[in-house]
Amino acid sequence: MKKFFGSKSTKDKKPGSSPPPQVHAQLPRPSNGHQQQPPPAASTPPPGAATMHFTSLAGTPSSGPPPGQNGGGQNGYGNGGAPGGGGYPPSTAGGGYPPISAPPSSSSYGYNGQQQHSQYSGMPQPHHLQQQQQQHQHQQQHHQQQQHGGIPAPPSSNAIYPPRQQQAPVPSPPPSSGGAYQASAYNPGYMVAQQGPGQTNGGSKLTGDPKEDYPIVMAIDFGTTFTGCAFAFRKDPEIQEIITWPKQAYQYPKVPTISLYKLDSPDFLDWGYPARAVMMTPNAKRHLLLSKFKLQLDDQQEHIEPLPLGIKPLDAISDYLGKFHSHVVKEAMKNFGSTYDQSHIQYCLTVPAMWSDRAKHVMRLAAVRAGMIKEEDPAHRLIIVSEPEAAAMYCQSKGDQFNLQKHDRFLICDAGGGTVDLIVFEVVDVNPETGIRSLREVTRGHGASCGSAFLDANMEKLLREKFQKYPLTPMGWGTIMDTFVNQTKPIFPGTDPEMYLQVPNIPNLPDANDLDIGLEDGMLKLMVSELHERVFDPVVKDVLDLIEHQLNQTHCEAIFLVGGFGSSRYLFDRVTAKFATSGRQVRVPPRAELAVVRGAVTYGLHQGSIISRVARRWYGVDSAMDFVQGVDPEEKKTLSRDGTTRCKDRFSVYIHPGQSVALGECVTKKYMTWCYPRPLDCPLYVSDSAEEPRYVDEPSVKKLGDFQIPMPDIPGMMPGSEVLVEVKMHFGETEVRAEALVLGQTVTAVCQWIG
Repeated sequence: MKKFFGSKSTKDKKPGSSPPPQVHAQLPRPSNGHQQQPPPAASTPPPGAATMHFTSLAGTPSSGPPPGQNGGGQNGYGNGGAPGGGGYPPSTAGGGYPPISAPPSSSSYGYNGQQQHSQYSGMPQPHHLQQQQQQHQHQQQHHQQQQHGGIPAPPSSNAIYPPRQQQAPVPSPPPSSGGAYQASAYNPGYMVAQQGPGQTNGGSKLTGDPKEDYPIVMAIDFGTTFTGCAFAFRKDPEIQEIITWPKQAYQYPKVPTISLYKLDSPDFLDWGYPARAVMMTPNAKRHLLLSKFKLQLDDQQEHIEPLPLGIKPLDAISDYLGKFHSHVVKEAMKNFGSTYDQSHIQYCLTVPAMWSDRAKHVMRLAAVRAGMIKEEDPAHRLIIVSEPEAAAMYCQSKGDQFNLQKHDRFLICDAGGGTVDLIVFEVVDVNPETGIRSLREVTRGHGASCGSAFLDANMEKLLREKFQKYPLTPMGWGTIMDTFVNQTKPIFPGTDPEMYLQVPNIPNLPDANDLDIGLEDGMLKLMVSELHERVFDPVVKDVLDLIEHQLNQTHCEAIFLVGGFGSSRYLFDRVTAKFATSGRQVRVPPRAELAVVRGAVTYGLHQGSIISRVARRWYGVDSAMDFVQGVDPEEKKTLSRDGTTRCKDRFSVYIHPGQSVALGECVTKKYMTWCYPRPLDCPLYVSDSAEEPRYVDEPSVKKLGDFQIPMPDIPGMMPGSEVLVEVKMHFGETEVRAEALVLGQTVTAVCQWIG
């Protein structure tokens, strides 16, 4: 099973990091009033879809049927839906420490543009068109064989024609132009770009008014170790947290991110405190307690173990979120009248900034499965918010308290249970009426899996070494780790050279004494120096390195530590000692463990406050460009229709890492296609490489997905007609979004993600 996204570049990669197990997820195609079928495998386009490859002005597609053959069905129309169409080419939060009690198919059309039961490729082609096509193919093949000698000529069905007014290829613009290299292609299954570079403009906003459609904003901070929820009513935006949970002995605004399954089957049984309570009973041996499954979506983690019982990350997350969501909605609705229900809620779901587009998509799928939203809901009903952005919105709300002025820059270090995320923001302006500060990202979001859960893992490893002679039960291990999390970790390092940890009754050790391991009267003595070396410092060093990486890119006036781990006194002392200067303050805002969930609500109430973001990676499309002798390999050499030698499989850049993209900004390009009435398949590639990738088949380049662009029904338009398509890619939001203007109608391009 191949990895979905490219590994982190060598320059930024941290020792020990690695990709998680592959998550399989595809976003269902919108029905558009037609019957749906399951989408095909991600490696090939869906039946009836036209594949969009890009070439330079006289380039050629990267692949197609062999010369002299038709790529289509028996009618000769091909997959592109027009005469001579070629076949498909190969596809290439928070770690707070509260005490834990024991307790597809695209629609098929006929000539009249109406839906038919048979595929269009199966319809008979008029006889006179067959004769004309065959005669034209033979003439072209004969001419090419005489003219071009040893260089393979493309099949006539995939012939590439430059625009009539263009006689010479145009060089590719630099990445900073904001647009991909323009392409031209004749094959009906491909898209022909109009002359000129891609245009960066304001794009269009999502349809609908969230303030009218959804009077309630609810944020969910799905964390590695704990999950929280907060909400607000737009007309009275006082933020409230959910503080009561099933079988909870006290009030706290977070609940453990744990799920209970049967030991011999992937049957989901319970979540949160009830799940923990079962594992504190003799029945524990018949159950499986699943935790930290959020880390499965971290593409930078290496050697992460797959979930047991064949449970997929998407299943584990949706199982948990389903029960969590039902509970928080029930609790929140106690604050509203009977005229409001779950359909009036707009959601803000937080994710680490370092997560890939695939991981964000898995969370959106999980939200659908959990019953938070429906597939047919507008995309803006669920807003994916990066955790540092949410924390920044919380900290800016305390701007007067921290004296944040216009043009001040501050670093958000969101240190949670599993991940640590960092971004530097700048205050752009302050709304005099609301006091809300508009912010822009200054640096690329950066992070790693080095949260407080890794302290716990280090501690458990140390304790297992000490107690290797004694068979502690799962309940015993749960008790001793709870003691460390709730009593030892928060006060580390203390003032004495040793710390003590109370341990439960141990079989075969009735007097609870073993001086060899430091156990006396049920109390385990731990040297602070050993805890520094074995438990705390390896993780804290990773956090300090992440902060230093951000500060090396820009200056800032303040560092805000947020999240459960960010509330740690030891972490605060280490960060202050290394980075605090006369011109830079290190601060922990009030209720720092709730900064993300409360900030996400503020984000939902004041959407657009983050006015620009910095791209994390390369985004581009497949293209054919001028062949550079001595640089491009001979096997990538191909000949275009006008006799120009091209290099196929070139990575044509849309957006480059570090590029600032304003909110609502998009890259727009115009293309011609002959695939009508079939949907157009627009593949998008991504790379985390430090250097600009040259080819789409490089190891660092991965196919992100295919944006499906549906064709609207136009009465009287014949299949295979020429259609002008304007494709708009939005990169200024937390999720990549695409839309298209087809025949004067704006359509949403639905992404079939790979993974």
